[in-house]
Amino acid sequence: MIYDPPKFLIGGDSFITIELGDEGSLRMNLYVLSMERMIWNSKIEGLIDTTSLRTTIMIHYDPFIVRADQIIEQIRSISSEGITISPKIPSRIIYLPVYYDDPWTRECAMQHGVKPNVEIIAKDNDITPEEVIEIHSQPTYFVSYTSFMYGSFGAFPINPVTNLGTSKYKTPRKWTPAGSLGIGGNTTAFYSVSSPGGIMMLGNIPVRTFDLDARNLFFKDNPLLINPGDQLRFIPIEKDEYDYIKKHRNEYQYKIEESLIETEHL
Repeated sequence: MIYDPPKFLIGGDSFITIELGDEGSLRMNLYVLSMERMIWNSKIEGLIDTTSLRTTIMIHYDPFIVRADQIIEQIRSISSEGITISPKIPSRIIYLPVYYDDPWTRECAMQHGVKPNVEIIAKDNDITPEEVIEIHSQPTYFVSYTSFMYGSFGAFPINPVTNLGTSKYKTPRKWTPAGSLGIGGNTTAFYSVSSPGGIMMLGNIPVRTFDLDARNLFFKDNPLLINPGDQLRFIPIEKDEYDYIKKHRNEYQYKIEESLIETEHL
């Protein structure tokens, strides 16, 4: 459900978390992004940054300019006017190549004392590893957040035909190969750099999702590829194509389509 009014939580002396609801849905995410846009449009004095997640917005503010209670009062005023989701929201569809069940995530799993993760997911769902890949790569995914590391994201499938049931590591991994795509519940997440983790690993993406030095000219105006509100399609590839893309990723031509999300039926 969507909370009316929103809940506010104080985080230290310069952060406030706004809880807008408790449902993991496209409608909820669009509501969060609409609220975040309204906050920025209101030009709140002392606002430094916002971070939107699936049901929350974190506000980073300058405590030397504005107090927490003043921020909360202004945001309550904004929300009291009504948060409107536009009937049609622009959203890019970004296509990402994925080498599913790749040797690096398989090796990582075995070094942490578990079977290759696609095999675990297959067993948990009583299907084959090939069916895991087919099921995961069919839907379009909505990016609900980008956080934790540059180029990382969390996304969930829009209208999946079948949901994959997944478990988590009993003891989190000490490391995860950079570029790994993982799944926990209905969230598909990306490890843009090597880092610890606990969700099942699906495969590896050979292209950059961030490039601070603009080695690929695609990033000359913006170092990040993916933003909240984008949509993703995962395209299965094999090792030869993975190796070629990885070797030539500075020249890789990203496939991106402009689209609209119609919200009237949500």
